[in-house]
Amino acid sequence: MVVSFDVRTIRLITLFENITGAAVKDCIIENDTVYYIVEKGKIALAIGKNGRTIKNAERIIGKKIKVFEYDKDPVEFVKKLIPQSKEVEIKEVGNSRIVEIKVVKNDRPFVIGRDGKNIKAFKKILERIHKIADIKVK
Repeated sequence: MVVSFDVRTIRLITLFENITGAAVKDCIIENDTVYYIVEKGKIALAIGKNGRTIKNAERIIGKKIKVFEYDKDPVEFVKKLIPQSKEVEIKEVGNSRIVEIKVVKNDRPFVIGRDGKNIKAFKKILERIHKIADIKVK
């Protein structure tokens, strides 16, 4: 899957990089939230001391921002994307890859989100970054 950015996304990436100084690998816009995937080791730079940098970026962009750190290993990336996951397993099903995560029962609502908002965003991110077709939460 080739990822192409529209003008709006490119502007948001450039603005975020200028504000934070962190290099962005990918950006996904979902309603009122912008998800940024930053280069490995640059998450602290993107968030800033006491979250000041990210709050400033949210104020300027006018949307809620969530930042995740890239990792070329899909299992490690899922652990960074969903820190509540206790176990992460990637399975090959036919021609597609599926990730199964195990979470504590109390964390399930947070991982899935209201109306599945969080899990849909995670699924989209994983599909674009690591070509993973689906997420199963157990």
